[in-house]
Amino acid sequence: MPAIERQITINASPEQVYRYVSDIARHPEWAGHDLKIESTSPGPVAVGSTFTSIGHQMGEHKAQVRVTELQPNSSVVFEAEDDTGHFRHYFRLQAGDGGTLLTKGSDPLRLSLMLKLLMPIGRLYMVPRGLDGDLRRIKARLEASS
Repeated sequence: MPAIERQITINASPEQVYRYVSDIARHPEWAGHDLKIESTSPGPVAVGSTFTSIGHQMGEHKAQVRVTELQPNSSVVFEAEDDTGHFRHYFRLQAGDGGTLLTKGSDPLRLSLMLKLLMPIGRLYMVPRGLDGDLRRIKARLEASS
């Protein structure tokens, strides 16, 4: 099943955007649902860093999160696995006219039966809407701090 992604242009440098979205512990600041994240790896975020997250979206779900790719000012990729499935989430950054084009995507790697049944409507409405909301909140936070 292909990834679902959305984009937004942010009036901030790729360095600023990368610094913000690669800080996994700050994701609750822009998440569209109640989310708690705790690092389970010492030190700064790096490939292989792990986190636990507790999200409240259609019930409570405790996930194990692992950073799988960090390309400074270019991309952030992490995977999350919980009782609903295993997902790859990513950010891609591209410098633009005085700002950054930020792409946020979600790639389902394995889905629970419930999500398999909901996926047709999820792909058309729920996931794109959630990605758009996340991007708008990231943009608002970064542009307010500039």
